[in-house]
Amino acid sequence: MFVHECESTLRQRFAAAGVEVTVSTQPPLVDGPYTVDGMTCPHGIAYWWEPTGEQIAQWVRDGVR
Repeated sequence: MFVHECESTLRQRFAAAGVEVTVSTQPPLVDGPYTVDGMTCPHGIAYWWEPTGEQIAQWVRDGVR
């Protein structure tokens, strides 16, 4: 079985920038203000990511727009 780390790599890269995200191989059911187009990793798997609810709440507390 082939295993790769693309999902965790995406989370780690966002975390390094101070952003907590959810990563999924399924597109969001509803587009929100933080929805972006998915990206396909070198292994051919499409990923979508959005900030977690906790991250959005922190941005609200911090006054980030």
